[in-house]
Amino acid sequence: MNRTVIHIDIADFHIAVERVLEPRLRDRPVAVAIQTASRSLVFAVSHEARQNGVYRGMPLQQARRNCPDLTVLPPNEDLYIRATRAMQDVLSHFSPVIEPLRFGHAYLDMTGSGRLFGRIKDAAARIQREIRGQLRLESNAGVAGNKLVSKVASDVVFRARERLGLCDVRHGYEEKFLAPLAVGYLPGVSNNVREQLLDLNIRIVRQVAVISSENMQMVFGRFGLLLHQRAHGIDNRPVQPPKRAPEVVTVETLAQDSNDFSLIRGFVFRQLALAAKSLREKGLFAGRLVLEIRYSDYKDDIVQMRVPPTDSETELVPVVEGLLQRAVSRRIRVRKMTLRLKDLIPAPRQLSLFDEPKDAKMTALTTAMDKIRDKFGDGAIRFGRAA
Repeated sequence: MNRTVIHIDIADFHIAVERVLEPRLRDRPVAVAIQTASRSLVFAVSHEARQNGVYRGMPLQQARRNCPDLTVLPPNEDLYIRATRAMQDVLSHFSPVIEPLRFGHAYLDMTGSGRLFGRIKDAAARIQREIRGQLRLESNAGVAGNKLVSKVASDVVFRARERLGLCDVRHGYEEKFLAPLAVGYLPGVSNNVREQLLDLNIRIVRQVAVISSENMQMVFGRFGLLLHQRAHGIDNRPVQPPKRAPEVVTVETLAQDSNDFSLIRGFVFRQLALAAKSLREKGLFAGRLVLEIRYSDYKDDIVQMRVPPTDSETELVPVVEGLLQRAVSRRIRVRKMTLRLKDLIPAPRQLSLFDEPKDAKMTALTTAMDKIRDKFGDGAIRFGRAA
């Protein structure tokens, strides 16, 4: 059975979601950026802003010079996450096999769903209507026999700004569809690769396809073989839902961004206590800690460390403090901390005959602390430096 894939793309997702809440922003040049940070970069831009010379990654000051009428909004990550979840909820009614990409993008494997939804092109149009009706967001859709071509198909309708926003590439026509397109449509063709191709007088996909894979590898190495396959519309990758190993996660978002290390450390210690308590309730030990720090400019630092499996925050405090000192490496204020306990294994049911008495005392102490927290709240007991 031929595989059938739909790629859904909500163009300019961040701006589109903001416009749902504030209709006055429609048809205006809009950008998302942190206005209070020095050397702030543009996070997302609308079509109207791009027409005025504003692009993602541009310094905000330059963006304002290029487009004096630019409306600048602060990033609203919680809003984007909620909108993404709502979008995935709509998509889940059409396929159980969904591979979300970045905000506003997803693949659906629709193989064998013809009896339920009829022609896949019609199913894609119905998905678009559902997204429009439930979320008030416009989307582009590409239908094809693999992820590569479906993604390019949705890009084609996005760049053409077509009203329907839907492109269906029939099985067997993948290479013909790609042939006349500019090489920049192929995934992985960065500005550097594009310049190399232009130096070889290669501008469209057809010109890549006629070159032997050996010659492509001579110029581009291993990527040359992949580029040659993509030019022929070959992509055997399946649609893969995200695989998440079991983990315990605690997230703390500061009311106000701060670079006060003592304050940040206190919040992280509180996260650790809650995460360790959750481990004990589930009868698990953790063997790895991951600490993610998000700064006010939305850049992240991630550090991690393996530890002997444990469920005791007392044992993990020095580990977490060491991770925190490594993670907070910039002079930018911190916005959010995420602590993940991974590599989970079942906790031993009882102490062995050879366990040291101090381990038994620590277990008794931890049990007593949990009882106090259950009765009086999680903040009833804190580490001295977590107040």
